[in-house]
Amino acid sequence: MEIEENNPCVSENGVCVRTGNTVLTPKKNEVIFNPEMIISRSLALLSLGTYIRNGWCLNKTVRCLDALGATGIAGLSWAKNFPQVEVTINDSLETSCRAIKENELVNNVSVEVTQQDVNILLLQRPFDFIFLDCYGSSVHYLESLFKNVPKNGLLVITSTDDAALYGKVPDVTLRNYGGYIVKTFYSKELAARLIIAAVARSSARCNKGIEVLGSFAVKSHITLILKVTRGPAAATQCVNKIRKLLHCCICEDKVFFPQSIYPVENPYSLLSCNCRTKSSGHVGIELGPIWSGPIFDPDFCLKMLEIAEKEQRSPKVISLLQTVVTESLGGTWPTSEKESFLIRKLPESTFTSSDKSEKGVESQEDVSDLASKKKKLELCSPFYFNLHRHSPKGYDLGKINKIVKFLQSRGHRASRTHFDPEAIRTSASLKELTELLMVFSQGSSLNI
Repeated sequence: MEIEENNPCVSENGVCVRTGNTVLTPKKNEVIFNPEMIISRSLALLSLGTYIRNGWCLNKTVRCLDALGATGIAGLSWAKNFPQVEVTINDSLETSCRAIKENELVNNVSVEVTQQDVNILLLQRPFDFIFLDCYGSSVHYLESLFKNVPKNGLLVITSTDDAALYGKVPDVTLRNYGGYIVKTFYSKELAARLIIAAVARSSARCNKGIEVLGSFAVKSHITLILKVTRGPAAATQCVNKIRKLLHCCICEDKVFFPQSIYPVENPYSLLSCNCRTKSSGHVGIELGPIWSGPIFDPDFCLKMLEIAEKEQRSPKVISLLQTVVTESLGGTWPTSEKESFLIRKLPESTFTSSDKSEKGVESQEDVSDLASKKKKLELCSPFYFNLHRHSPKGYDLGKINKIVKFLQSRGHRASRTHFDPEAIRTSASLKELTELLMVFSQGSSLNI
C-alpha cells in the first residue's frame, strides 16, 4: 500500500496517524477523527498498562480489540507501547480499514484489521481487553459484548449521546437505558451511573457481573473502565446495586432508596432537607434506576496515575487522574504500604456506604476493625454538591480548596471532584453542608 506524502499527520501516545481525509462528524463512508477524545484514548492505554501490570488476564497473550477503530489510533498505540499483546482493530467502513492499514505502515507495527459489524465480531471471538469508543450510545453493543468476554476481562466504554444522558430527551433515555433522569447540578455522575446500570443489566443476563474501576467525565462524554466477573452470584450482586434515587426538586438533595421489596412508607423522611414541610404538593421525584455502588477503584486509578507519570503522558491526563485518585479516597491519600494493602485486599462491600439513613436505620453488616480502617481511608460518597447551587446567598465563599479543608477539619470526608470544577464531594449531608457553609462564610475572624 502506498502512503500519501501530503496527508497531514497527528502524533498521539507514541503513534502517528494520517488525518487528511477525516471528519469530526461522521457521514456515510467517512472516517472520523476527534482530537478532543485524546483523554479517552489515553485512559484506555493506561488502563491496558495497568491490566497487564496486575496480571489479570487468564490467557497467555492479552487479546485486545479496538472495536470502532476509525483511524486506528487507539489500537495502534497499544501495539506500539505493548508489543507483547495481540491487537485487533475493527471498523465496518472500507474507507476506515484502508486508513488503518495505511497508519499501520506509517507506525511500523503489526495489527489485525477486520471489517465487520461490531456485534458480529464480538459474538464470534473472545477478547480480554475491549475498547468501545462510541459515537453516540454504547447500549447497542452491550448484549453481544458480554457473550464471549472472559473472566477478568477489561472493558473501556465511552459514550457521547449527550441528549439522552443529560435529560434532554427523556423518551430516548428510557428506551436506551431503562431509566428516567432530569437535568441537575450533578448530571455528569448521574449519567455515569445510568450507563453503568445498563451495563450491569446486560452482564447479568449473561450470568456475569462487573466491577467499576473508574468513571471519567471529560466535557460531555463519559468513559467507564469495568472489570468482568463471572457467575450467577456476581450477576445478582450487580443487579442488587441498581436502585432508584429520590431527588428533591427544590434543593436538589438526593438519596438512594433502600434495597427492599417493601414500599417506603414515608420516602421524604429519607432526605435530610425539610422542603416537604415548607412546600405543598410533590417536591420530590424518583430518578433512575441507576447504579448505587462505587464508581472508582482507588488502587486501579492510582496505578494508572503512576504509569502516566512514569511515561510522561499528557499533563491533562495526569491532572485528571490526580483529582480522581483524591476523589476516590475521600480527600486522603494512602500514607503507608499497609494502607495501600487495605485498599487492594479488603472486600468491595466495605467501599460502599452502609444503608444507614439520616434517620438512623441500622446497617445489617458486621464491619470488622480492618474494614473500618479501609472505609475511613477511601470511602467515596455518592454524588457531589455544586457550591454555586448550595452556597449561602450574599456571601463569597472564596477558594474551593479552603472549603474542602474546612469540611475535613469538621470531621467530614471532602475533596474536589473531576465531574465539576465548582463542586465538592463530601460525606456531609446537604443539611450539614449548608450549615457548615454558613459558618465558613461568616468565619473570616476565625482565619479560615
